Amino acid sequence: MKTLSLLLLLLLINGLASAKGEVDIPQPADLGLVEEKRLLKAVETAQKAVRNSPDDAEVWGQLGHVYLSHRWEVPAIACYRRANTLAPDEFRWLYFLGRLTTRRDPVAAVKYLNRALTLNDAYAPAHLYLASALRVSGKFDKARQHLENAKGLQPDNPFSELWLGEIAFAQRQVELARTHLENALRLNPDQSEAHALMAQIATVLGDKETAKKHAQAARKPTRHNALSDPFWWDVLRAGVTAPLYAERGRRYMAKGNYVDAVAEFEVLISRTQKDIDVWLDYGVSLLHLERYNQARAALEHAQMLLGSDADVRKEKKPYEIAYLQAQTYNYIAQVYYETGQTDAAILTTQKAIQLFHNTVGKAQPVDKTRDSEYTAFFANVHANLAVVYEGIGQLDQAIAQYQKALELVPTKSALHRDIAGVYWKMRRYTEAEPHYKTAITNGATEVQAVYRLGLILLRKGDYEAAIAQFEKVIEIDEAHIRAYEAVGIAYEGLGDVSAAIGAFEQVLQLEPDSKNASEMLKKLRERK
Repeated sequence: MKTLSLLLLLLLINGLASAKGEVDIPQPADLGLVEEKRLLKAVETAQKAVRNSPDDAEVWGQLGHVYLSHRWEVPAIACYRRANTLAPDEFRWLYFLGRLTTRRDPVAAVKYLNRALTLNDAYAPAHLYLASALRVSGKFDKARQHLENAKGLQPDNPFSELWLGEIAFAQRQVELARTHLENALRLNPDQSEAHALMAQIATVLGDKETAKKHAQAARKPTRHNALSDPFWWDVLRAGVTAPLYAERGRRYMAKGNYVDAVAEFEVLISRTQKDIDVWLDYGVSLLHLERYNQARAALEHAQMLLGSDADVRKEKKPYEIAYLQAQTYNYIAQVYYETGQTDAAILTTQKAIQLFHNTVGKAQPVDKTRDSEYTAFFANVHANLAVVYEGIGQLDQAIAQYQKALELVPTKSALHRDIAGVYWKMRRYTEAEPHYKTAITNGATEVQAVYRLGLILLRKGDYEAAIAQFEKVIEIDEAHIRAYEAVGIAYEGLGDVSAAIGAFEQVLQLEPDSKNASEMLKKLRERK
């Protein structure tokens, strides 16, 4: 009843305002169907601000944000137009107008975005949306130029490469299209649109095997890497419905800002909340903040819902439930580990692994649209268990868990680095060597991994290869004293006394009191 009264009051106020000839506020067509109190209150507050300050572009823009964040695009456009009229040289209102009209009115979008870019030509998303509008209008050359501009400003955005590939393919520049799409997939490996077009390109080039591989990948749900768009974040912050709190929370999590993530999720947390992802993300955020008791309570509540709530179990398949249960077990195990309960951590992690082998790992392929995600997750669970075993000195058990993780994701450099570290602790250098090599080949640049590989090679008498590794260490950390010492020893082993002297002289520059370096220099100079 209170919700209905609030809505009637809102509509009555707007009706009276129009009757008196006051400011005409655009209304969402389905506002009368809204029942959520938070949303009605947000609309009322934003509209009241407009009535109080009708000549203020900011309040019109904020009302536009409230509308747009809840998918009322038409009244949002009207609000942004009013804001633009009041502040014609403000980039934001032109940008939002251009972004929202890209598909519905590309000619107008081009006008808005060209004007916006005269005010700020360093905002990559504006170039991307302008390119999109130009493509719709068939102006491919101009679109290409703006995509190149966006790529230069924001090299890690995959949309520039994707759309450049689409334009090149439309113009029958097949090899160029393939190059752009390969770049797009490096930036965003799970983008279905890129895989679909790569399948077409491979077919044109007669590569049936590659075409089949990309066609299979294209059938999986696409996953977009979020475009860095600070102005769009202003829109999201205006949202008050549950999905927007959850989206903001996950964006904060992605940035490592767990304080704000918890604040967003807390709005949604109640005993009637049945969204497992909300409980899981809330628990994980609390875990990162070291609020262990609260994290465990949130994760155990998610576990309870998955195990006994009929509504939750009805909407998910058995392997999906098992996967979510495994995630809760994994994070609860981390709580146990962080609070010194290692036995409980081991048992709980083993439960997560057992769920994978009994349920998720046996799911029918037609259902496993997220199999790469599942595989990566359970490899991580094995790695977490390895960390626990390593922490309590059970190194053979740690090795066994890292090996199981590597069976699932054999190219992950961090796993090779970590298993090599355990072998190093056990002084099993021969077994550590290939893992350090693989880790470094796959992109690991940690000084310790490179330095240790150099020491293993030095120990074997492979002096030139050892020197190459130590020089990499020095490139990363030019003050790494031990690397210079090792270089000196390696050059001595090669019989290059002058180079060895130079290395130990560098040690003394960094560490003037080094007795080892002084003694080595004395001996080397005597030999010379």
